[in-house]
Amino acid sequence: MTWALGTAVRLATQVYADGALVTPATVSLSIRLPDGTIAGPFTGADLISGGVGVYRYDYATVQAGRHVARWITTAPSGVDEEPFDVAPMWGEAGIVSLGAAKRQLKVSPADTSNDDEISTFIRATTEIVQRHAGSVLPLPVTARLRGGWRDLLLDHRPVVSVASVTLPGGQVLDPTGYELDAEAGVLTRMVGDYESCWEPGRITVNYTAGRAVVPDTITQAARIIIQHLWETQRGRMGSVRAGGSEEVWDPRWGYSIPRRALELLGDHPMGIA
Repeated sequence: MTWALGTAVRLATQVYADGALVTPATVSLSIRLPDGTIAGPFTGADLISGGVGVYRYDYATVQAGRHVARWITTAPSGVDEEPFDVAPMWGEAGIVSLGAAKRQLKVSPADTSNDDEISTFIRATTEIVQRHAGSVLPLPVTARLRGGWRDLLLDHRPVVSVASVTLPGGQVLDPTGYELDAEAGVLTRMVGDYESCWEPGRITVNYTAGRAVVPDTITQAARIIIQHLWETQRGRMGSVRAGGSEEVWDPRWGYSIPRRALELLGDHPMGIA
């Protein structure tokens, strides 16, 4: 599961011996963080006991990325590892909200039993949509590009804004020195009112990709994909026709993106999200 940065992640373990929960001689928890450092070990009073052989710890996240929690016990000896992911700041927000997805699926807001699964579908759909329509959510990017050409092509597009352009000699270029085609992700070198060539060498561009306003076609395509993923998890791979005994394959189970969603995404420029 993916958690938002700053939230407390509840980590838990159960200790068994001969098929029964037991109290170990010692129990400790260490967490490997995304940067390779270790938080902990947490022992004794740091941990909360939920009964014989049941322990938990609420870890307040401080880094984005993959974490691995490692429980170690003695008498009985055992190791239990549990990976979990933490999204970057603002990165947990998907292309549609959890509430909007539940409305599309006709799931009551009060029913939270499937929230984790729906949230996973939202994140997966966000990646799918951005693969077809380019960047949708705001994404800070640092690009290092080769100069000597009239235009610089930015990989992630469309572009919301350019924060800075640094020339090979270290000079930060004034915004009047370039022109941005936001949809195409193209920076053109300008000298006055005339197009020119970029200086030879390495040019660094700091910019934000994404969309200031997300078109309805994109959000509707996202809802359709989420609904499709939801439905394919809640049915058999086929159905039995009336009066028959053989299972009939339903072609909807053979793809992840319905055609109508692709058509809604079709008018948007391709780009690396």
